[in-house]
Amino acid sequence: MKTIYKLFLVGMLVSLMIRCSEESDMAIKRVVSPVVIETKDVTSSQVEATFFELDKSGILDYTVGIDSIAVPNLAIEVFASGASVGIFTTDGSGAILVEYAGVKPNEYAGTYKGVTFRIKK
Repeated sequence: MKTIYKLFLVGMLVSLMIRCSEESDMAIKRVVSPVVIETKDVTSSQVEATFFELDKSGILDYTVGIDSIAVPNLAIEVFASGASVGIFTTDGSGAILVEYAGVKPNEYAGTYKGVTFRIKK
């Protein structure tokens, strides 16, 4: 009787291993954002968002590491609670200053190097 239980358990484990195959086709293709964002509150009605591109060419050299490069002249559409606040262009240091009344902006969308992105903060 014990061997029947052992065979049953082994059979269940084998069937689980067969069913748990890796599925490469996703319903929605995920793409890594080409930029990263850093936000800070300037006043109670202004937020500054700075956009950077990550330079990973020195990732294997601990003396260099990953460098962040500001992204100038980038068109960004800003949203607050799903509603568009406006379209802004980053300055030479990759920053935009957004003035708001009431709801603080929490989403930033744009296109950089042909890749469309939408970042929710």
